Amino acid sequence: MDRLFGCFGKRSKNYVVEADQRRQTHDSQRSGSVPDAPAAKKKGPKILWWRRLFGRLRGKKFGKVAPAAEEETPQEQSNSPPDQVEQVTSTEENNDPPAEPKTEIISTVKPVNFTSLGFPNPANFCYINSSLQSLLTLEDFVTAISSQEQVWSLLPEAELMRLFMDIKASHFSSDLTHKFILTIKFKEAASVWSPEFEDFEQKDAHEFLISVLDQIRSLGVELRVMAATMDMSYRCPVEDQLLFRMQKTRTCKSCGEESIRQEEFTNLSLDLLPEGGTVMGMLEDYQKEEKLEYRCECGGTTSGQRSAFVNLPKVLVLHLKRFKYTDNFELQKVHCPVFLCRDLVVSSQQGGCCLSLVSIISHVGSGTERGHYISHGLDLDVGPIDSNDRWFTYNDAQVTETTGASVSGLNSAGLEVRGSTPGCDKVGMVSPCLIFYRSEMAHQHTHQRMDEDHLHQRKDEDHLQQRKDEDHLQERMDEDHLQQRKDEEPVR
Repeated sequence: MDRLFGCFGKRSKNYVVEADQRRQTHDSQRSGSVPDAPAAKKKGPKILWWRRLFGRLRGKKFGKVAPAAEEETPQEQSNSPPDQVEQVTSTEENNDPPAEPKTEIISTVKPVNFTSLGFPNPANFCYINSSLQSLLTLEDFVTAISSQEQVWSLLPEAELMRLFMDIKASHFSSDLTHKFILTIKFKEAASVWSPEFEDFEQKDAHEFLISVLDQIRSLGVELRVMAATMDMSYRCPVEDQLLFRMQKTRTCKSCGEESIRQEEFTNLSLDLLPEGGTVMGMLEDYQKEEKLEYRCECGGTTSGQRSAFVNLPKVLVLHLKRFKYTDNFELQKVHCPVFLCRDLVVSSQQGGCCLSLVSIISHVGSGTERGHYISHGLDLDVGPIDSNDRWFTYNDAQVTETTGASVSGLNSAGLEVRGSTPGCDKVGMVSPCLIFYRSEMAHQHTHQRMDEDHLHQRKDEDHLQQRKDEDHLQERMDEDHLQQRKDEEPVR
């Protein structure tokens, strides 16, 4: 399975990145000046092995999107505040004395250039890049990790979480070299749990995503024990955000005896409808009763089984089964159209919930031998009901702006997708295979809880500052009183 997916192009060999390259940046590599007349010939800087293999991770070769004409390039940006942009307009030539250039302050909604949000792809990394982009779109999931850094930072085995937060910190950086090093190390950390990701061959994005979530979840018990020794608590981000339970009820058609069991999931795999359909239709089809060949104690051999949600997660991840085996045991891609629902109303035994579409991972390609993964994500600065409806399409290092209406229209139609890896400039079938829905009620509750925590923190800080001010005032009064006593003493 792992060799049937990934980026267009040939497979790459195995390479290892040295650990001391993790914190290198583009500025440090290009810093320093060259003397006018050197006294002796000096050796040039050592060329790193991955730069000799893949070349410089900048420019058009790796699909970096050039800034628009009205935008400044990173080297030309001024030192103006991040939330403001200066626009200078020159005056026309006339006989009057030259006037000073006029400066107009234009406030921007998103000061950081979104084209820098991409990740480089020199060696079949599209399954990693798309998975990371979708996880970074899950704002509450990222917050659940970062807010507990005091606990997991003390555990050496939590290297995957450390690297994930490093990637989050560098998300808006235009330094593709640094991002490449972080992605390599994230891949190596994920390979500790799943050795099948050690090489540089094509992989399945769904398998990689689930492996990452399982590895984070596996640290939960140890981190809870560690937190208890620190008089703190730890909640696993995966269990808190993505975990849910399904109940399967088997009923004998002869005697009516029922057998109930519950299972935990972090994602739900759905079969595509033969004639195409909506995501809601596939969910309803999953919960329909299916026939089972099962021998009951009464002697009956036919049973029916139904599935139902026991509870709903804060983020529901749906996996669409885009690949299946034929009767000849050949793996093929299923191109049944899927009409994405912007909102889902799903019921469970603990009540219903409204879920909103926030991210999609799509497979580009007509078959299984070659392919490419891209991700679509909601702009975190724009709410799902905002009139701007701004989304981003993450195609490795290329990031383009789109809308939620356009993204929800993806249903396996032919679409030209230009990738950042040689061989990706092809027209392929864009097929959604992983869909992320977020509970708006849970999202609002999380932000409300964060606001309350922030308010309590501010109150504690204000109270502490008030105590400091009172102590300082009392100290000044004591000093004044002592000075007054000295002044009142008779001079001997």
